[in-house]
Amino acid sequence: MTTGHEVTSPIDGSTIATIELHDESSLDAVVARAVAAADRWRRTPPRERAALLFAVARRIREELDDIAVLETRNCGKLLADTRREVERAARCFEYYGGYADKVTGTVVPVGDGFHTYTTREPYGVVAGIVPWNAPFVFAAKKIAPALAFGNVSILKPALETPLTAMRLGELLDDCGAPPGVAQVVCGGPDVGRGLVADPRVDLVVFTGSDGAGRHVGATAAERLVPSALELGGKSPQLVFADADLDAAAAGVVEGFAGSCGQMCIAGSRLFVERSVHDEFVDRLVARVAALRVGDPRLASSQVGPQATAAQAAKTREYVADAKRSGRVLAETPLEVPDDLTAGNWVAPVAFADLPLDHRAVRDEIFGPVLSVAAFDDADEALALAHDTEFGLAAGLWTGDIGRAHRLASDLRVGTVWVNTYRILDDMVPFGGVGQSGYGRENGTEAPALYTWAKSVWVSVEPGVPQPYRKDPS
Repeated sequence: MTTGHEVTSPIDGSTIATIELHDESSLDAVVARAVAAADRWRRTPPRERAALLFAVARRIREELDDIAVLETRNCGKLLADTRREVERAARCFEYYGGYADKVTGTVVPVGDGFHTYTTREPYGVVAGIVPWNAPFVFAAKKIAPALAFGNVSILKPALETPLTAMRLGELLDDCGAPPGVAQVVCGGPDVGRGLVADPRVDLVVFTGSDGAGRHVGATAAERLVPSALELGGKSPQLVFADADLDAAAAGVVEGFAGSCGQMCIAGSRLFVERSVHDEFVDRLVARVAALRVGDPRLASSQVGPQATAAQAAKTREYVADAKRSGRVLAETPLEVPDDLTAGNWVAPVAFADLPLDHRAVRDEIFGPVLSVAAFDDADEALALAHDTEFGLAAGLWTGDIGRAHRLASDLRVGTVWVNTYRILDDMVPFGGVGQSGYGRENGTEAPALYTWAKSVWVSVEPGVPQPYRKDPS
């Protein structure tokens, strides 16, 4: 372990905590503890595993306000958002606690002479790696299903925002998690690489950028170890003339400026049917101009800072480049108090007339930057939506239910929201295609991710010839 890493707040640049970081030797000990605990935890009855998850959910709710405040200080997200995310984390533990004893196999009727069935087996040691934009809820989403289905979990939060994930690890210990069953390791990319490359890790579940995801997937593939990669996005929002334009404008603004644009699902490419384009843009401009950037701990603020100084600098550079190539439709006033000027502040901005091959239109910026263009019909809207390497999510705004279902079917993305945006639930599978990754978390897909199928053949009539052999008589 190494000491002295300072965790700072994006709100004002102040130091929140100084923490220890894992190194190669301490990471080896972490994995060894997980391996030692894996077989016992696999054999622990599902209802006992569920009891631990329910206990953690209760403790999360008892500390909801404290965890939310810490998350806001560390990430810069609105306090209203972090409160919702902490509650969502508690529900996540409850959901998988309720799921723990409901993963069953099947009996396969192969014919006379055999009783053949399947079981679902946990992988063993699961490495979960989460990004800096929503560390607490992401930590819950990695740890809870792993433990529910009989795996042990090693979670690595981002170096910049580890504090609430560390607290979750403490809550698991307080609630009686056996040693080695749930561990949180802090460190930089070297620790993540060490986890993924460790031959004792049996499954890797990663959320992060497409660039990092490629390295994670390649390293896991070298060991022939399964992985799930939930990566970035450049999600389109399609607004048709028959949509409720006020509702669509509210959804579009929330979809690109919410969490200061730091969402893999950010709806950062807007396409509007030409006949209502100007009318809709007027609504959009008014909403963007009215946003209030400020201290995320205050109820009056609607947009907080970016989580890291590096991310804020990246967003500003993209905005400067886009201003040279396109036209600013609207930009939120950026006025913060003098005592917060050291924070990572950026203003939401919407652009028109950007070339479709401009990097601000192609790249995942992870900041509150929106590009706007028009389309003439549904075919063109679909083509524009698909003009990206990503395939995580899409928003569709229309009053035509038939069109809604047709386009929802045709859109090559993992999630489609119709007349809403940015709604998630542990019951609903989530993941992407293309450069947005592969594998699905949540819902009925979760057991398929965290367990593997085993087939068992039992001869019930010893001495009976095998089906593929001829009768020796």
